[in-house]
Amino acid sequence: MARCSATQLGVLVLVLSTSYVVASLTVDMQLEQLRNNYVKLEQVLATKDSRLEFLEQKVQQHGNLEAQITQLVNEVNQMKTQVRRTAELELKVQRQEYLINAVHGESRSHNNVSLRQGTTQMPKSCADLKNNGHTSNGMFLIMGVKMVETVFCDFSKPTSDQNFQKWIGFADVKSSPVYFHAQRIGNYGAANTGIPFNQLRLNVGGALNPVTGVFLAPKAGRYFFAYSGLSWDSNAKVQLQMKSATVGWFKIGEAHCTPFNTFALQSIIDLKQGDEIRIIHIHGVIHDRDGNNFSNFVGLLLEEDIFGC
Repeated sequence: MARCSATQLGVLVLVLSTSYVVASLTVDMQLEQLRNNYVKLEQVLATKDSRLEFLEQKVQQHGNLEAQITQLVNEVNQMKTQVRRTAELELKVQRQEYLINAVHGESRSHNNVSLRQGTTQMPKSCADLKNNGHTSNGMFLIMGVKMVETVFCDFSKPTSDQNFQKWIGFADVKSSPVYFHAQRIGNYGAANTGIPFNQLRLNVGGALNPVTGVFLAPKAGRYFFAYSGLSWDSNAKVQLQMKSATVGWFKIGEAHCTPFNTFALQSIIDLKQGDEIRIIHIHGVIHDRDGNNFSNFVGLLLEEDIFGC
């Protein structure tokens, strides 16, 4: 075997020394990397532990909420039970009061039976009501001269006391409604004749005869009437007239106008049953040919004399 030269031996030593250094550096780097990884792992575990602790707190809070909800449900159920018991007690009290009132009422009815029986006339005052057995203060309807009236009765006072009866006012009572609204289609020019109406919007009570234009009062009372119209190409005049059982047709009001102008009549009249009302055309021409319903005749019962006079 040939011997190595000094130079070759030196090179070999240098290579081995360099390999050792490189291997040493690689191990140190790996150890450093492991240490870094360990530190990161500790950080991750610490974060996980913190998150786990937070979740445990949430679970505990949820558990507390569930306990509170359960307690609230129990309290609500207890309140419902108390309310039900209270309602049952109130019902029992009402029944007892009803029985007590029934017993007292029967006693009062027995005491006043002779007074109440045979009472068929309508009361005309608080005194009549008291005689009929009324004892509770309040407002009552009584028979007035012509109409139903409202009075306040204080039965705690003697009938001679000026505050025993206080008059409130008239009661708007009608035995049946009466009102109408009539119109015309087509011009009308017959002088000194009652105006007929060929279109009825309303005729409740059937008191208006549209063919003759005459309103027949079905009951006594105060009535309101109004008429409006439009003249044609000449002056026109109309009248509101009334007829009673003793007096023939006479004028209540009158209206006239120049060509193509409007005229109107209004009145509140006290009528007896059977009295008549009409609108009479004196002269000129009433304009209704184009279907615009210029003519309007309305009337209604305002106050009825329920009891007559």
